[in-house]
Amino acid sequence: MVQVDLLGLRRSGTVSVRGEIASDDDIWAGSELNLATAVQLSGSAAGTAGGGVVVRGNWRALVRYDCGRCLKELLLEFERPVTLHYHAADDRSVAELDGDPDVRTVSAHEAALDLAEAIREEVVLEVPRYMVPAEGVDGSCGECGVPVRDYICNRGAERHDAGVDVRWSPLAALGPN
Repeated sequence: MVQVDLLGLRRSGTVSVRGEIASDDDIWAGSELNLATAVQLSGSAAGTAGGGVVVRGNWRALVRYDCGRCLKELLLEFERPVTLHYHAADDRSVAELDGDPDVRTVSAHEAALDLAEAIREEVVLEVPRYMVPAEGVDGSCGECGVPVRDYICNRGAERHDAGVDVRWSPLAALGPN
């Protein structure tokens, strides 16, 4: 759970923000991300002159991929800065802004501000869905090190220079075109 203590923020002007969203939390449903660990947030929140809140910090996520070149499992860590702006809103203006997904609001009556949905949005927009690592200088996969020749040629069944990916060979067995 990632929350800002608004009562403490109103007293001191700034508060530390730390927390995590579990990798199996329902909030990730439909995101198509394969998170290996919880998404962690660390930073601070500060009140604004108009009664709003600004949260600054970093989120970190460890994501599991199948290499787009060799299909071996990859674990990649992403860490990105995040700045979230919440505008102060009274009951009338919240109703007016409620339909606008680009505006985040915080009411003066709230005791805590839940950041989970905003962090989810940041992570989903930043983390790539698929990973095809760059080819290394020596002709190997840049992440897992498997030589490109191991998955481009079919070990003599087809010409090496044909550039056929061996993962397609079960389809070739079905017949021409």
